[in-house]
Amino acid sequence: MSRVEARIALARLIEDRIEELGVDRSEFMRATGFTKTSAFTSYLRGYSNLPLWQVFDVAEVLELDEREVLLMCLAQFHGDLVMELIKRHITL
Repeated sequence: MSRVEARIALARLIEDRIEELGVDRSEFMRATGFTKTSAFTSYLRGYSNLPLWQVFDVAEVLELDEREVLLMCLAQFHGDLVMELIKRHITL
């Protein structure tokens, strides 16, 4: 998976989960550290990466497996070779 595909996959997961749980977007932004609506919208459109420091809060608010979100987040920054190495050491 390319870094762009990884970024879009994570953004879609987050957007779908927000809808599924009926989480208010403003509350989600406050809870996860998005300070500007434009930055959050840019993220959801796949134009920017989710920073690693937001993984815990995103996983908690959206009731997702933190390790899965972490791996998806790392895939935004690293190619397939590095991700294979990471996955060998982080078991889901």
